Amino acid sequence: MIVSPQQLDRKARFYRELGQMTDAGITLQVSLKSIARHARDSRTRSAIASISQAIDSGDSFGSALLRTKNWVPVFDIALLGAGEQSGRLPACFQKLALYYEDQARLLRQLMASLAYPVLLVHAAVLVFPVSDLMQLVQEGAISRFVVHKALLLLPLYAVVAVLTFLSQGTRGEGLRAILDQVLNRVPILGPARRSLAMARLCLSLEALINAGTNIIHAWELSAAASGSPRIQRAVRRFRPALESGETPAEVVAMAGIFPEEFVQQYHSAEMSGKTDETLGRMHRYYEESGSRQSKMAVGVAAGLVFGVVVLTVAYQVIQFWSNYYGQINKVLE
Repeated sequence: MIVSPQQLDRKARFYRELGQMTDAGITLQVSLKSIARHARDSRTRSAIASISQAIDSGDSFGSALLRTKNWVPVFDIALLGAGEQSGRLPACFQKLALYYEDQARLLRQLMASLAYPVLLVHAAVLVFPVSDLMQLVQEGAISRFVVHKALLLLPLYAVVAVLTFLSQGTRGEGLRAILDQVLNRVPILGPARRSLAMARLCLSLEALINAGTNIIHAWELSAAASGSPRIQRAVRRFRPALESGETPAEVVAMAGIFPEEFVQQYHSAEMSGKTDETLGRMHRYYEESGSRQSKMAVGVAAGLVFGVVVLTVAYQVIQFWSNYYGQINKVLE
């Protein structure tokens, strides 16, 4: 499912309002019905109505969330279910609100950074080759112009569509793993993706541990929330070791895929009993690092696109004048 900043904003607003109302002592059922009355999105109203009906019929909040048909991600359900059991539901609402606000902000920044290179590519395709533009102006060859441009743009759209399709969480893990390996080898972009995956892992793990979730389940859900097939494969191998008595820090160190600073910080946090504080600090560190590297990657990509466009313009100008002078020489001869 492709998510827009507006959808993330709606999720953040939903959780923010629930957190404020339940923290003020308003019951969950009343809070949900109040939010549903003011919701503008029909899907949101329908999902909230389904949750309210399930709670009224005696279901727990976590069980009611399962009836929303993928409106609430698995990570949200696990966190809120744990929060309900531990009595920290308002705090979990606020945590999710902050999470979705951060996701919306990062997505907007990415879209804004990509806007310039995307517009530049379309402008270059529409202008070059100049011969098509001249025929459009002089002869009115509209159909020829449209067909030529479509043949240039459609392959680009197809590549973007395929990459978007493969990167979605609902696709097969094998395909996403291949795409993940390819993108992680790209300079600047690869480190940025790994940092952002670690940021999501730390945020999810800190929230789930604070909510009282079992450590094994917390790691598995956090790995899924990270969006990295590499991390998910590694974490799936944690369960036997953890059930046999090994500590999470020992298992993390043996996995061999986590950054050295994370391994050391997690080990120190486990020894000192400050796991939640350390995970929160590591989340901020990886998020800032990933955001900075992502902006750099987009800037480099924009520079490459700009360079290709400049070279194309130079080639077209040289070709135009070469043809022009060549025709003059033929006439003189």
